[in-house]
Order: sequence, then structure tokens, then C-alpha cells
Amino acid sequence: MKIQRKSMRAFVLFASKAVTTHEFHLNDLPGSGGRMDLVARCVTQAIWLSNEIRKDVAVYCTLNGPPSPPKTVGFFSDKLKRVSPDERSIASWIKKALENRAEKEWKKVQEGIFVSGTDLISLVRELKNACNFELYLLHPRGEDIRKVTISSNPCFILGDHIGLPQEIEEEIERMGARKISIGPKEYLASTCIAVVNNELDRRGME
Repeated sequence: MKIQRKSMRAFVLFASKAVTTHEFHLNDLPGSGGRMDLVARCVTQAIWLSNEIRKDVAVYCTLNGPPSPPKTVGFFSDKLKRVSPDERSIASWIKKALENRAEKEWKKVQEGIFVSGTDLISLVRELKNACNFELYLLHPRGEDIRKVTISSNPCFILGDHIGLPQEIEEEIERMGARKISIGPKEYLASTCIAVVNNELDRRGME
């Protein structure tokens, strides 16, 4: 699934424990979903403002929990319909996406939501080579984002509360990703996304 727009903002989340089955309970997202609450919050922070949806934002959540990882669910702000920014609503659409047999090719779940069996490295490689994104790896020991020039077509890659496996981190760096930091502390994944959005908003970047 290729992105057609010349300028777009993307976030890629590596969710270490998020389950890859639709058989999780919407009333127990942290437990039965393997921290699906965290995934849902990241989608909210990436796409929603106080009273509207951001334009030209893509969020890819690569789920790596049991029983059959990986699965990647993508949300595209320009096409989303009937999705509200609360955790339960977003998780319900992820649940629906996981009802599909996820192959390597992207499958449409509904307008603005797709699912695939692709892994994070393959996804990032596609975003870089086929979609012309510039890669930025969010990392506590990266360059200060306030001192970095961000391209008009950025893709920000981050891990969850556990972080990215070292081998994945190294492979992403070999692809040319620039390692950047949002500050001296380690923050929740959803907070990292919110801070990045805020920084780009302050620069007037769409």
C-alpha cells in the first residue's frame, strides 16, 4: 500500500506485547490486550487535536504479542470515518482488523484502516524506499529534536514501554534513520508522539 501524498507525517510504533488476535476484551485492554491501551493512546495522540483530526498523518502499529506476530494495523487520518479518539473505540477497530487473516499485502478493514502481516523492518524499508519518508528514530540518547531540521515528509519510529529490540534499532540506523530525542527524561510512548506533534506544530509544519 503506497502513500500518494508528497508531504505526510508518519509514526511507527513497535508494540512488544500487544496481542495479535481479536480475542481480547475491550474492558481489559492492559491485561487481555497485552497493553492495547498503550497502542490506542498512541493512535489518539498521533491523529487527533482537541476538536478535529489532523491532516496527512499515518500511524502504523506493529503488534508483536501472541499468538501470531507480527501484525501491523495502519490508521490514515484523511480517510478515517466513524472512529472516535477514545481508547475503546480505537481498540475495537484494531480488534476488527485482527479478525482478518493478515498476509504481507495490506487489507482494507474500513476507510482509513488497513492491516497486514508485515514486520517493522519491512514496513520501515517500504516507507523509506517506496514512499520517500525521511526516517527519525526516537531515542533517549539521540540529538535534541529542537536542534534538528525535520523534513516535510518525516517518519518517526519508536518503541513502547519496553523499547525497541537492539537488532531492530541497529537495522533502522543502517537504513539511514537519524536518532533524535525529545528531552532528558524517558516518556510514555503516547507522550513522545504528542511532543513531536507539538514541536512540528510550533514550526508551522503541516
